[in-house]
Amino acid sequence: TINVLHARRQSVLAASVDTFIADLKQQQLKTMVGDTEGRTVSDDYGIYFDANSYTLFHGTYSSNEPGNFSISLGDNVQFSDITFPASQIVFLKASGEIKNFNPNSNTITLIDTLSNRQKELTINRYGVVTQVN
Repeated sequence: TINVLHARRQSVLAASVDTFIADLKQQQLKTMVGDTEGRTVSDDYGIYFDANSYTLFHGTYSSNEPGNFSISLGDNVQFSDITFPASQIVFLKASGEIKNFNPNSNTITLIDTLSNRQKELTINRYGVVTQVN
């Protein structure tokens, strides 16, 4: 029983990481192709981080924007450290590069609060996850 519970905890954290990476790539792709989502002009797209969730947004992040889409992390999974300025990543139109990128502030850590297992993601200026520890 213990091994099954341990494996489940690992899979919840891994699934949260995989979902986040997919959403990160989606936001970057929307920016690069000029997706308007029905608006008249294209915008930058980004991700804003809360403790137990993250929010997909366009333009400039505003918590009361109706177009935002919030995603909860898995059970007992939360962000423990986000080094990106203002707890957000914003992709620039056309290039898809991260706005105001700082190579010394480019990691995100997720933690399973029950097992204390962590996954640290390193993201480069081009929005590519270069390392998962």
